[in-house]
Amino acid sequence: MKIARFRADRRVAFGAVMGEEIVEIRGSIYTRFRLTDTHHLLSDVKLLPPTEPEAIWGPGLNFADHVGFASSMLGEKIPLSPDHPEPWHKGRNALTGPEDPIILPRDSDGDLHYEGEAVAVISKNCRRITPAQAGRYILGYTCGNDVSERSWQSKDFSFWRAKGSDTFAPVGPWIETDINPQDLEVIVRLNGEEVQRAHTKDMLFTFAEIVSYISQQVTLHPGDLVFSGTTGTTKAMKPGDWVEVDIPGIGVLRNPIVEEFDASAL
Repeated sequence: MKIARFRADRRVAFGAVMGEEIVEIRGSIYTRFRLTDTHHLLSDVKLLPPTEPEAIWGPGLNFADHVGFASSMLGEKIPLSPDHPEPWHKGRNALTGPEDPIILPRDSDGDLHYEGEAVAVISKNCRRITPAQAGRYILGYTCGNDVSERSWQSKDFSFWRAKGSDTFAPVGPWIETDINPQDLEVIVRLNGEEVQRAHTKDMLFTFAEIVSYISQQVTLHPGDLVFSGTTGTTKAMKPGDWVEVDIPGIGVLRNPIVEEFDASAL
């Protein structure tokens, strides 16, 4: 089932996506719900980020062919075969939804990159679980873009602004609850041209392993998001560009790049 969060007539609701329609849900998507008789055309609603997470987690370097790129960018030797995930998190402020703009900060050096990723959505409170148990704590999967300002990433001690600035975590368009998370192809297009392709079978640590690892120290909550990590090399985006993260079986997340408005220039 595809579950979306949307706004219609100033009201926010969850619904099941069925073809070109969305059927409203009554109840909680994390516990029990039912479909109602209220239908909307997808073209008549505004899709929102599919959850309202308390935390958004990334696994760090989780694809071998992204390690060399990161080493050259950061000027550090990073192990090709890490023995555990290196999770970190984006701020809740970074969350944005389908078709919403990714804002290029006006004090950025203009080195703003896409990172197309699959994203797990947590379904219930999750603490000290094993990888074998993790599937019971994941509602489903969606598309995400771990937007990164590379010049800040290389200069700063932490990734607080390079990966955590406003709008740097586009997610959507909805959650797919019935899919194999380790058999997903992730395709990124910039202005219609393919610029990145990954497969979750190549993740150094699976979603189950990442969620389990985080849960040993931090309680995950319903709606929290756990990104897969990205692959290969990336390149800069500029204002006016459109970036797409396409995961067959889930959907396509599209966002425009927009320069931050500078009121002081008026």
